[in-house]
Amino acid sequence: MAEIERRSEEASAHIRATIMNEFCEVMHKTGLSPIAVMRLAAQAVGSIYREVADVHACPDGCPCGWRPHEVSDIEVLGAALASACRQHRRSQDLRLMRVIGSA
Repeated sequence: MAEIERRSEEASAHIRATIMNEFCEVMHKTGLSPIAVMRLAAQAVGSIYREVADVHACPDGCPCGWRPHEVSDIEVLGAALASACRQHRRSQDLRLMRVIGSA
């Protein structure tokens, strides 16, 4: 596996675990329905995109080189969301499971 793929998978697992933990906590604390909390999470991702895009749209930009393209970026984000929603969960990946105790 290439280094970039490994880092991407690790980042994906970390982000997913973080969002799942916060999702469950928000539902528990607020009593909101799952879809209401998911809508709020989607709005949060959108506002993060806007904030990051605004910083990267400055003439000086960022040394990372990314330049936002709102229309295509939103299409990519929407496609990623739709794809993930349609995927059936594969068998449990032990790397993604939360450690509960120690042996």
